[in-house]
Amino acid sequence: MTNKFLETLSEMEQYAIANNVPIISKEGAQLLQQTAAAQKPTTILEIGTAIGYSTLLLAANMSAHGKITTIELNEQRVIMAKQFLAQAGVHNNLEIITGNAGEIISGLVGKFDLVFIDAAKGQYLDYLLKIMDKLSPGAIVIADNVLFRGWVLDNNAAPRRFRTIVKRLNAYLDFVSNDIRFNTVIHQIGDGIAISHYQGE
Repeated sequence: MTNKFLETLSEMEQYAIANNVPIISKEGAQLLQQTAAAQKPTTILEIGTAIGYSTLLLAANMSAHGKITTIELNEQRVIMAKQFLAQAGVHNNLEIITGNAGEIISGLVGKFDLVFIDAAKGQYLDYLLKIMDKLSPGAIVIADNVLFRGWVLDNNAAPRRFRTIVKRLNAYLDFVSNDIRFNTVIHQIGDGIAISHYQGE
């Protein structure tokens, strides 16, 4: 990583803290980078850009000719992401789509080698089902926050207003853990990260 890259990452971390923008944990960031570096994906789909922190980590670890498509609902965050990514020198081979990922995914064309899901937690399984036909053989699907404050491991501990999200995250983990098309490892770091290797149809 260049100095410009590292300086931008540091700025993004400070901005996230100051403006209460959720970004991946330090341990999660390391795991994301290691996984991408081992795969060297050429085509990446990120669901949930926020300010582009994970986008930048993925860009640093994809193949030299890689392309990232990233989707974000919040227009203000898209503006910040574009500024940060341009500052880091990442603007080629990058497409940021503003809008609802649930509606956008179905219209995407092509196959993806790596998918990173970090958006509306209650929609993870819906997102996954919509991208199944767009996964390359051997693709990796990484989902952040899958243990959601530990409540996914202990349903009874979740406050009532979060129980639907917990139930849906459980459904996501159940699917990727039991569907024979996936080989999944759940890492209990940060807020929980599931890494699923797609075995193909």
